[in-house]
Amino acid sequence: MDGHCDKHVFEAKDATCRNCGGDFCADCLVYAHGPKKPPLCVNCALTAAGIRSTAARPVVRTKREIKREEKAKKRAEKLAAKARSSVATDALYDARPVSDSPNTGAPGGPGVEFEFTINDDGSIERPAERQAS
Repeated sequence: MDGHCDKHVFEAKDATCRNCGGDFCADCLVYAHGPKKPPLCVNCALTAAGIRSTAARPVVRTKREIKREEKAKKRAEKLAAKARSSVATDALYDARPVSDSPNTGAPGGPGVEFEFTINDDGSIERPAERQAS
């Protein structure tokens, strides 16, 4: 339950089995109903196919608990993305033209420089304060 495969301890968790609720790596999962549906672990897939009736694992978490955890994870990802975008937006509102550029009087004209740079990864670089000469 700590982000590692239940069978392979040193492998990271890839997804959760839809029947037993165990965490498994990509090697231990079967997407029997297609890639968009939740996967089954190998033991639960064998039981669902009718190959081995005693192969199913005991239920670790109920389906309700799994859905609750997935919703909380999606909510946290959404809030994190919103926080990242609000930081970039705040930087735009704080932007002021640099006073020593030649065409600061013309709004949006050539030669307008701002006191920050937004990188491709969303981080903001602010150069050291410019000293008036």
